[in-house]
Amino acid sequence: MVSAGLLDATVQGLITGAVIAGGALGLSLIYDIAEVPNFAHGDMITIGAYLALVFNNPGEIPFLPDFGSAPFVLAAVIGVVLAGVLGAVYELAIFRKFREKDADLITMVIVSLGLALVLRNAVLFLVGSKNIQYQTPRVITTNFDFLVTGGGLTVITTQRQAGELVTTGAWGYPWWLIVAGILAAVAVGYAVFALYRQEEDFTTVYLIPPKILGAAGSIATVLLLGVFARLGPQGTDYILGTQIGLNVKHITILAVVIAAMFVLNVILKTTKLGRAMRATADNMDLAEVRGVDADRVQLVVWVVAAMLAALAGILTGWFATNLTPNMGFALLLPIFAAVILGGISSPYGAVAGAMIIGLSMDVGVYLIPGSSTYRVAIAFVILIGVLLVKPEGIWGDV
Repeated sequence: MVSAGLLDATVQGLITGAVIAGGALGLSLIYDIAEVPNFAHGDMITIGAYLALVFNNPGEIPFLPDFGSAPFVLAAVIGVVLAGVLGAVYELAIFRKFREKDADLITMVIVSLGLALVLRNAVLFLVGSKNIQYQTPRVITTNFDFLVTGGGLTVITTQRQAGELVTTGAWGYPWWLIVAGILAAVAVGYAVFALYRQEEDFTTVYLIPPKILGAAGSIATVLLLGVFARLGPQGTDYILGTQIGLNVKHITILAVVIAAMFVLNVILKTTKLGRAMRATADNMDLAEVRGVDADRVQLVVWVVAAMLAALAGILTGWFATNLTPNMGFALLLPIFAAVILGGISSPYGAVAGAMIIGLSMDVGVYLIPGSSTYRVAIAFVILIGVLLVKPEGIWGDV
């Protein structure tokens, strides 16, 4: 068995990035359309996580009777819906009131900070500061050992079962197959990119950018070949070896965040509501002249952002296996860094920024021993660097 290395840190960074992306999608939406740097977004993440806990593990909440435990997925759906209702409440009761009084940016920032404190202290008052867990089935992690040998690549999978490490599979890929697979992935990716790309003008709007579609084609080709073109092990006398650990949490979090990003992008680009949201983001006064109900758009934005925040909180609580009142606040700085890095006007940019921040944090901790204490500081350094060099972000507009 080999030890975990840079590849495992990269995988963990992608998972961290996916968790950050869940929050970044909602924050970028509010920042772009409602023009509020919402500092309460982190605590809304916490609220979403605890709303799911109410239905999944009510016995952990002091004032609630233990009325039974709902399955985690059902509790998560209910929590996300209730978070959307709460988002509508504080838009109607707080932010709309200040917007009607033409409150400036500083005032809205202070209001959001005040709301953040109210939400966090509400959790502390009602639940306390103890660590709480969801009731979910035990997740088994599969370790993948990758051994680079003279004959190619050998993969060995192991799982811990009844306290013992058990080998559950072993296969390999000779060098000729690896080279052929890389060439096939590049060819498929370029073909998808070339077929989907159009002659661009100011009317061109891609549901999925051709570069992303091409990259997805390449990744899908590699995964399909990796699953269906497995041959015998290519030896165990390795030149280089590393290990990564994967479980159903990792796959689910990545899939949910990618699906959320895609759905949000579809809404923004293909629906009447999405066009109204984009028009409001560009120029609210002009949008209202053209018949857009800006108040309705703002309400929808706050509801969607609250639901996305709740989704991020539930995924964070599930991934970290515990919930704390400060869990959302701890994510706020990496989320802001991701939004600014990716560009505040794009769901794809927010997710791309989140992935870069997540990778930087986990790979940075791996490359700089003893730096785990400064994990969040890495995101802060990136945030300052982006603001200095490319304040519009790496992705640009929707």
